[in-house]
Amino acid sequence: MTRPSRICVVGSANVDLTFRTPRLPKAGETLAGHSLHVGMGGKGANQAVAAARLGAEVALVACVGNDSFGADAIGHYQKEGIDTSFVRQDTSRPTGTAAIVVDDDAENCIVIVSGANAELTPADVRRASAVIQQADAVLCQLETPLDATLETFRLARAAGKLTILTPAPVVELPDELLRLCDLCVPNRTEIEFLVGGALNRHEDAHAAAKSLISRGVKSVALTMGGSGAFIADATGTTHIPICKVDAVDTTGAGDAFTAALAVSLAEGLTLQDASRRASLVAALTVTRIGTQSSFPDRGEVDQRMTSGHDFA
Repeated sequence: MTRPSRICVVGSANVDLTFRTPRLPKAGETLAGHSLHVGMGGKGANQAVAAARLGAEVALVACVGNDSFGADAIGHYQKEGIDTSFVRQDTSRPTGTAAIVVDDDAENCIVIVSGANAELTPADVRRASAVIQQADAVLCQLETPLDATLETFRLARAAGKLTILTPAPVVELPDELLRLCDLCVPNRTEIEFLVGGALNRHEDAHAAAKSLISRGVKSVALTMGGSGAFIADATGTTHIPICKVDAVDTTGAGDAFTAALAVSLAEGLTLQDASRRASLVAALTVTRIGTQSSFPDRGEVDQRMTSGHDFA
């Protein structure tokens, strides 16, 4: 590809309030924290920023509030080089907010209030049809209404674009959406919900990925945390090991992985090679505190790919 890859992300945009604590609190417990970090998040915006850092031309279709958080978010995306022409400021709801608790073992729990994300509509998507049709890959998640996601993938499929879905937060998915999905990127919890079975062995992960493919998804990249990732398509399944790093904050790693997959596939890499690069991008992300602030840029990734890195 002689030009930068073009990525269109249709999805959520939040402000993230990240609390660092010694451990995750128990029910009813008040726990003293180490620090508070205010940053931008939302799976849609995360994927947009991560893709832009990797050198893609990115357009974001989203809905934020007509408030200071919304204005700050739009300014932040523009500084990242993202096209915000189709980020709408809604007057009826505030900007979406996420409260994130991260413990000393880098584990996290997250509470999200969708706010303006709930106002993203199929009409918003249709207004952005030009950037969808010009993209090499179109990314969606489930933090915005499902009818907007469906409309996005209908337009993208009609234009022959690569469609990539992060099924989070996981819900029952209509068969039409699965049939419109070229690549589904669930984590362990999400795929267990979608296929209705626990993943206790590597064989279970392979079977779960194949189950999604039987429902119409063309390919699957299943992320399994410390167990790496499993990729599957009609030709079979492959295990992609993790890169060895000292993790300090896993927030945003899945979105970094998905964005790197999209950019790599748009640049012509195979799913296996794209997944290896995406594994490295996710690994670099978890070595830093914060979400979008932790995403690596293209120069760092290329340098690490050239110099070599350790896989578990």
